[in-house]
Amino acid sequence: ACGDSERTAKPSRLPGKQKLTQAHEFKAVLISDWRRSGRNFILRAIANELRGPRLGMIASRKAARRAVDRNRGKRIAREAFRAALARLPAVDVVLQLKGDLRDSGNNDLREELDRLLRDLTKRFGVFGTPSFKDKAPSANL
Repeated sequence: ACGDSERTAKPSRLPGKQKLTQAHEFKAVLISDWRRSGRNFILRAIANELRGPRLGMIASRKAARRAVDRNRGKRIAREAFRAALARLPAVDVVLQLKGDLRDSGNNDLREELDRLLRDLTKRFGVFGTPSFKDKAPSANL
């Protein structure tokens, strides 16, 4: 039988303060100029005025027809985001699922997300170091 402590621990959930929830928050990120793309995900980001990063996810039926594929992509994205949380700057991030994930293994997806999140820290800085506020935007990004 599960104890109360086991039932309340939800390892795949992010706290509300680390999630984008409002349509205007998603819209602000989606119209931003900065984006990186991999085989399975598109990452978009914009600086925020908060103390840390927030994640929003888009996993449409158009991209992946099966719910199991959409849920798998979101679960692995949350895991990657949580693992990178300490090094991420204060940005709002939207990860969009590009397509069916049946041809990609979990390790491939994690590696792709790690690469995208590393690109993000290169562009916006690492938490606790000079970041986007201290740098002029680069014209070639």
